[in-house]
Amino acid sequence: MKNFIILIFMLAIVEMTMAGVLSGKLIVLDPGHGGMDNGAVGPTGLKEKTINLELALDLYEILKAQGANVILTRKNDETMYLSDRIAIANEKHADLFVCIHHNSVENAPEIDRTQVYYWSATDTSKNAAIDILSSLENFFGMKGNLLRTDFKVLKLAKVPAVLAEMSFISSPKREKWLRDPFNIWREALALDDGILKYFDQRGI
Repeated sequence: MKNFIILIFMLAIVEMTMAGVLSGKLIVLDPGHGGMDNGAVGPTGLKEKTINLELALDLYEILKAQGANVILTRKNDETMYLSDRIAIANEKHADLFVCIHHNSVENAPEIDRTQVYYWSATDTSKNAAIDILSSLENFFGMKGNLLRTDFKVLKLAKVPAVLAEMSFISSPKREKWLRDPFNIWREALALDDGILKYFDQRGI
């Protein structure tokens, strides 16, 4: 099954690369938290900062293979100030700024869904959020949430920006699932699908 999924993915890469959907596009990936900031912590200790980075590194390789120019706000377990993350996207004039997170809620282990946030109403941030949410909903097989929220990382971005809470690490079942690197890679594929939809279908 794993080999079949990899084959389908590689065929998709060839198709999208030939179509030039991401050619020349600059995408900034921001793995949330890092260093002294663990982010959320799962029931058995899995740290959000770790899986955010793992997913971003996987997505980096996928997007590069599809012809995009990709910048990571962090490449290892380091502390990054929010202002520095935003500055990278703004100064590089990113075509899309994607903040990668995994959510958590106290005393509600049954909650697990995907949520995608945007803020700007003057650029294509909402369209990107819609397309990414659609792909993540299809991947997880559950209804998610599209939310307009004035998170600082979104509010101060001068480029199209979204924040994706991929799933809930506070769910014991999801935390166990996230411990498998192959599942992190699958999350990266789902996020990639949304990014491709945004640039392809919106004619960005």
